[in-house]
Amino acid sequence: MSRADLGERWQRVFDDTEATAAEYRDRGWEAVALHPGDVNPIVDAARLHVLLPGSEFDEVNDLLGDASVESVRVYAAAGETAAYRLLVAENAASETAVCVPTFVLDSDRETLEAAAADAGEVRIRLRPLDDRDRVEFAVDDPDLFFRAPSE
Repeated sequence: MSRADLGERWQRVFDDTEATAAEYRDRGWEAVALHPGDVNPIVDAARLHVLLPGSEFDEVNDLLGDASVESVRVYAAAGETAAYRLLVAENAASETAVCVPTFVLDSDRETLEAAAADAGEVRIRLRPLDDRDRVEFAVDDPDLFFRAPSE
C-alpha cells in the first residue's frame, strides 16, 4: 500500500517527521526527515522495506555511512487500518538523526509482530527504487515497535 492510500493520518505522521527533524536541528544535530513512497513488510525476515526517493536515500547513505545507529526512538500513532511509527535513528557521538515515518497495515501486524518476537528485533531497510544499495538498522525491542500508543 502506498502513502497515497493512507490519507490524512499518514500526512500528519509526515508533519511530525518534519517537526522532529527540526527539533534535532535546533539542538545542533544534523537531521534528515524522510518521505517514503512505500513501506513493505517482509514478514519472514521481520523487516520493513522503506522505499525512498533516490536523492533522500543518497543523503541518508552519506549521513549514516560513517556513523552507526546507536539508538532508535519509536513514536507511535494508531489509524483505522494501520499502525504508524516514526522512527528516529540516532548517533549521539556524531549528533546525527534520521527520522523515518513507517506504517504497518493491521492485516500484516500480527504476523510481523510474531516474526519480530522470534527474531528479537524489527529490521528497517531503507532503499532507493533502483535497489542499488541499502541502509539498515534495527529496533532491538519489538515490543517497543508494536506497543499501542496508549500503552
